[in-house]
Amino acid sequence: MDYKKYLAEYWKTIEENNEKDYKFGVDVTGYRKEAHIPYEGDYDPDHTLNLYYPDSYRPCDAKLPVIIDIHGGGWMYGNVDVSERYLGFLASKGYAVMAMNYRLLQRTDLAGQIADIFAAMHWLSQYGPDRGFDLSRVLLTGDSAGGHLSILTECIELSRELQEIYGVKPFDFSINAISVSSPVVEMDKLYIVASEETELGRETAKAYVELMLGDKGKSASWNHHMSISEVVPGLSLPPVQIIDSEMDSLRTHTGYLIDILKKNNQRYETLTWSKENGIHLMHVFNIGHWEWKESIEANEKMLEFFDRV
Repeated sequence: MDYKKYLAEYWKTIEENNEKDYKFGVDVTGYRKEAHIPYEGDYDPDHTLNLYYPDSYRPCDAKLPVIIDIHGGGWMYGNVDVSERYLGFLASKGYAVMAMNYRLLQRTDLAGQIADIFAAMHWLSQYGPDRGFDLSRVLLTGDSAGGHLSILTECIELSRELQEIYGVKPFDFSINAISVSSPVVEMDKLYIVASEETELGRETAKAYVELMLGDKGKSASWNHHMSISEVVPGLSLPPVQIIDSEMDSLRTHTGYLIDILKKNNQRYETLTWSKENGIHLMHVFNIGHWEWKESIEANEKMLEFFDRV
């Protein structure tokens, strides 16, 4: 079996199911957006970003605190529009929000995804202040695979060695806080499709690593610098918030992240929903259904976390 092809088909099915679910969601009011702004000059739709503001915001107003979101989707699904209701909700609370497309693993490797994210960050650094973004107050967020990419991005930003490994230059603003929802963080434990006890689980996990290394394979400079446990040691991260649920099918990765942060003396706090709170509180529930009571509570607590750190 071609397990890379299997992964692509798996995430295509997830995309189709989420599109069906999206029709039953609730739209958000109180925000406006600027959509599909190119951050590279190559006319590639994967190199575009969206900006979100409170509906009442005008360019002459004072700059707003900033939220930057990196979408999830197993590194193989999703785009800048997939979390629009969630991002619109955040903007409606008084924040300037940026979310970017990045090439998926069907088109590039992990280093390519990081290059895209850093290019969007550099665009924001250059143009954001004139568009109302206060880059002295920045929260970086991500869900699932986006949680991994968020923490990895900050580690690279803090490390000259990692910048050389990934071939990127640092952006010129600081991340003040990180909030990740249902993060997936260890690349040698990507048993997303099936359990480790099954051939499907083991082989798709192996295929994930091969996709992330790309054509260079094990000789890729970022090999052994992909998992969060490999990149955090020796760095001082800003405060990290972890949002998850006991019903999350990938919750083992929350445990991995907590262990990593503890071992490396990083500042963090958790926000967890128990099984008793409801069986609907599954993987990245607060992103897919911003309108649920528990989601509103989670996302408002994320904003409270940002405001006080």
